[in-house]
Amino acid sequence: MKIIMQSYRMSHIKPSISFSLLITLRWVALLGQTITLILVDQYFQMIYPTQMTWLIVVLSVTVNIALMVTQQSKHKIPAPHIYWYLIYDIGQLTALLYLTGGLNNPFSVFLLAPVVIAAGFLPRRDALIVTGCGLIATFILYGSTFPLPWDNTGLVLPERLRFAVLVAISVAMIFTSIYVGRVAHYYLRTTQALQATELALAREQKLASLGALAAAAAHELGSPLTTMMLVIKELQADKNLNNLVKDDVRILAEQMTRCRDILQGLSRDFAAEHTLPFKALPLRAALDVVITSHGKFPGKQVQIDCAPEAPLIELTPELQHALGNIIANAVQFAQYLVTITCQWTEQDLTIKIADDGEGYPESMLNRLGDPYVSSRTNATEGVHLGLGLFIAQSLIEKRGGVMYFYNDQGAVCEIVFSRQAIEVRHEHSGN
Repeated sequence: MKIIMQSYRMSHIKPSISFSLLITLRWVALLGQTITLILVDQYFQMIYPTQMTWLIVVLSVTVNIALMVTQQSKHKIPAPHIYWYLIYDIGQLTALLYLTGGLNNPFSVFLLAPVVIAAGFLPRRDALIVTGCGLIATFILYGSTFPLPWDNTGLVLPERLRFAVLVAISVAMIFTSIYVGRVAHYYLRTTQALQATELALAREQKLASLGALAAAAAHELGSPLTTMMLVIKELQADKNLNNLVKDDVRILAEQMTRCRDILQGLSRDFAAEHTLPFKALPLRAALDVVITSHGKFPGKQVQIDCAPEAPLIELTPELQHALGNIIANAVQFAQYLVTITCQWTEQDLTIKIADDGEGYPESMLNRLGDPYVSSRTNATEGVHLGLGLFIAQSLIEKRGGVMYFYNDQGAVCEIVFSRQAIEVRHEHSGN
């Protein structure tokens, strides 16, 4: 939980955009604007404020060149400055549209682009500022007195139609900003939760590696330590040694014994806590290991209904962590009993974990397994980020399994694995 909380607190990383990407996108936009103006001016002979319009395009070209020269040593735009660049893009596009028909111009829909980028990428405050600027720009375009460039006299839409365009673009900005913002926020939370999962697993794997390393060190150093102890005992049995040398030999013997005890203790402690005694276990035995690793459950009983001839599975740290999370969650919400039922076919292996509690809230059934979704409202239970089932589901899916949640006289979590993905075949079980 400490690792999850640490990941949650450190997850608010400020966004950044490279200057090269910004400049490239600006050149693409300016190229499109230039081609459009050339077509309107040279091939269609449409009337519009030519000098002022081209002046805005030339000004944007100048700004882009200045950025290339002055910011070429910088790789990223500072996070607090990103929304200023988007506001500039809104302003430049608004100026062009204002001179070429305002909301009469169908290209006014391009005002949505900076708003969408801000909603999906920037913090909420900055996204609101950019969206507000987009709405202001839309109302400014509604008041444009310039007609849309058209044959001879230009084209002006009826008042009601222009007002409808104003409402449509404004509503589209607000809806798109909210929709994209929520999707981006959900994606960010999911990414944070996955990072927390990876940190937790990395820690468990590191501890398991330390346990294996300690066991290997104890094994490899055991022989030389034993040899040295034999030499020391022979020296202690030598009656010709003077008292000073005997004291040194005694100190050596004590320190050698201490080294052996330390290595054995490290091996024993790490192996007991972070490594599994067998690579392949019968399904029932694997479930017993998972339950035992979580200690005792006062006032609660966990019952396993699994035939002895159940398949052998590889109980990896990821699988142990996932099953342990689900079982612990069931125990917490159970009144007295949690039942674990195992079933299998030639293709699938199913583990059903059911409790006799009140069941999942109906309003949350469709969202179970999502990050930061929790039905616990009791403040005395501590901080619950709703990551337990999400982490378990991520680990189960990594092993090729699928989780289902439903109510049947209590909450039920059903996990379906492909036997090919989880089972250890008998010909390899002895390795």
